Amino acid sequence: MSTGVEPQQVLARAREVVSSCTGFRDTAISPSAVDRVVRAELARGRSASDLLAELQRSGTALERALLDAVLVGETYFFRHPEQFRFLAAEAVPAALRRGSPVLRGWSAGCASGEEAYSIAACLQGTAPQGVRVEVLGTDLHEGRLEYARRGVYGSWSRREAGPLLYPLYQDAAEGRVSILDSVRAVTRFAQTNLLEPLPEVHGSFDVIFCRNVLTYFSPDAVLVALGHLARALVPGGYLLLGTVEVDHPPAGLVRVGAPELQAFRRPHPREVTPPPRAAVVREPELPRPAPVRAITLPPPPPPAPSPVRLHLEALQRIEGGDEAGAATVLEKLLQQFKDYLPGMLELALLRERAGSREAAFALMHTVRDNAARLPPDLIIEGPEPLPARFYRASADAFLTLGAIE
Repeated sequence: MSTGVEPQQVLARAREVVSSCTGFRDTAISPSAVDRVVRAELARGRSASDLLAELQRSGTALERALLDAVLVGETYFFRHPEQFRFLAAEAVPAALRRGSPVLRGWSAGCASGEEAYSIAACLQGTAPQGVRVEVLGTDLHEGRLEYARRGVYGSWSRREAGPLLYPLYQDAAEGRVSILDSVRAVTRFAQTNLLEPLPEVHGSFDVIFCRNVLTYFSPDAVLVALGHLARALVPGGYLLLGTVEVDHPPAGLVRVGAPELQAFRRPHPREVTPPPRAAVVREPELPRPAPVRAITLPPPPPPAPSPVRLHLEALQRIEGGDEAGAATVLEKLLQQFKDYLPGMLELALLRERAGSREAAFALMHTVRDNAARLPPDLIIEGPEPLPARFYRASADAFLTLGAIE
């Protein structure tokens, strides 16, 4: 007997559940990931009506399976090292000037823990003797938190784009590394949701990292999460966000450093108290000058497009599932900046995934040839600054693997 519930209704409700739990905008929720979970349940013999009924309740096994499928976990040690250098050079001294006996950091949306441990190592490496360090890593995905607590990582967590700025790990078996006991001892992990206030038991923080998380959120969810993050800072504390997550300071915070640093500070109350009003002294009235005809100046020319900003726009489209739109952005980018290696590499990988192997190989040959003409250690500006040898090695690996296949 038919229940009248169609699989498409289940899929639509599943996406609603994911959006409600995560704050993700609709285009950041992978349709194929949601479809795989629902189809797997149907293949086990469950009916569409059973699944729809379960999706009306919170905290169910089906909800957890959906979150596991769609949550993004890309991270590695000392990712965006310029922000860790800022932490050491600016945030730590500012906390010490406030007389903080403990340096406290929060990695919000920590995934498998590399960022939380990196913050801990940085704070330990810069804190003077007698000042304690405490770091909290939080994520919605309990499975990734369990992985983080183990503190054992492979080569994917260690990249040239994230140099080892402070002692963090030691060699383990089979090419893996384990987090140093001293770093592990000051780092703890907890499951939380950025759409909810951080429980008071966790306290407040001198520095919060929340990077490459909000880029998936809807505009309303971004505002909610930023409010919770800002309130978790001590006065004078710092919030560091991902490269393209906001284009203006969050409410209650002020920007510090260059815009691309994406660093914001919570002012101390005395910094925002308006000064007392001075007594008004009336000046003698003078004859009013004759009106001057206003001169209308032409508007300033728009800023020149940046290859990195266009590349970041393409990456946002990729993360949102719009690979065709990303390819269009990258094609326009390379028309303006013909020698931009990061864009060539990105477009080649997109072409490969779209089945255009010939176009992908042609681009990879160009990447390899252009990179070979540069000094190997020359840093190429991109979403992540990388040396020229990285692009040559990536192209060589792609072309060699393609020849074998």
